[in-house]
Amino acid sequence: MSHRNVRPLLRAGLAAGVAMTMAAQAAPATAAPARVGNVQKAMEELARTPGVVGVVGGAYVDGRPVGTASAGSRLLDGQGGRIPADARFRIWSQTKQMVAVAVLQLVEEGRLGVDDKLGDLLPVVVEKDLVERADEVTVRQMLRHTSGIPDWYAGKPNPDGSEGDDPSFDVFDFTTRYQPLDLVKWSRGRPRTGEPGEKWTYSNTNYTLLGLIIERLTGHDLATELHERLFGPLGMTKSYLMVEPPDGVKGPHGHGYYPDAGGTPRDVDRFNAATPAGPEGWSPPRTTSAPSNGPSPRANCCRRSSSGS
Repeated sequence: MSHRNVRPLLRAGLAAGVAMTMAAQAAPATAAPARVGNVQKAMEELARTPGVVGVVGGAYVDGRPVGTASAGSRLLDGQGGRIPADARFRIWSQTKQMVAVAVLQLVEEGRLGVDDKLGDLLPVVVEKDLVERADEVTVRQMLRHTSGIPDWYAGKPNPDGSEGDDPSFDVFDFTTRYQPLDLVKWSRGRPRTGEPGEKWTYSNTNYTLLGLIIERLTGHDLATELHERLFGPLGMTKSYLMVEPPDGVKGPHGHGYYPDAGGTPRDVDRFNAATPAGPEGWSPPRTTSAPSNGPSPRANCCRRSSSGS
């Protein structure tokens, strides 16, 4: 799920996913220390934006935190108390970067190549005719969003097959356990976005498939692989991959809201983790989200979403 699809959530008042990070460029050793603005003031100004419930943010210089702050509330209409500066939040499709790292680690280990074909690595998509031209699409192309595989996220994709705005699933369904291959199937029959390797077009389907490849090659679910390969070694003790209902953000966090058919904001704190939002992502990316001190329970596969460290 790209940033475009978070906009309706923001307009409705998303607290959990609004995190501002101000990064200062590392300066030469002989240069004067980098100047950092007033983080608290910046958060307070952002919190006054119509539709925003609460925000958390931090300033970093050369990878080191130099200031954190928050403003606004955990819940709509000022309820739930002030959102803490260390609140946790879904990182949505930033999870894709982590999935890509895991894939490239497998390449480095000699367990697959970037030019290996999707059909060879994941025969089920050929057997069930889930991906057109799977025998031509490569790992490299899926990593780069140049595979031409249409997106499954939107109910009505753009005319060129790229991701549209309105999700293809019920945002207020917090219990259905979608399987990754179900998501891939949603994209079948939609127009391809181009020839394999021809051009860049964002598609969540690419990373849903990459997550499945990781699981098939390792014999582990994606949540476990991300923990063992990234979160654990890097000391990201508060990060984990949400994979299925009722997984949600653990620890202090703000709630997100989405407008119903009548335009009334509804709490989607338990956004279905089996869909792309539950935290891009991996995207199943399920796109990510929330903290954890150990391996996540095994899940059927890739869901998208993880949480901040």
